[in-house]
Amino acid sequence: MDHNSDKNKRLVSLFLLGFIFFNFPLLSLFNHKVYVLGLPLLYLYIFSNWVLMIIMMMFTTTRRSNRDR
Repeated sequence: MDHNSDKNKRLVSLFLLGFIFFNFPLLSLFNHKVYVLGLPLLYLYIFSNWVLMIIMMMFTTTRRSNRDR
């Protein structure tokens, strides 16, 4: 299978995962007046998942295959 095809499948999967992370039912679970380290729980959830998605995209797009090494 083509390497670009695999990368595209992973990126689509990450998009769908992000859609699930930032959709209403999960956001409503964290929308409470609870503070963690001085930050509201909802903000902490959104920004930590945002950073996690960026890191996963970075690894997906910069990963080398065994053929390239």
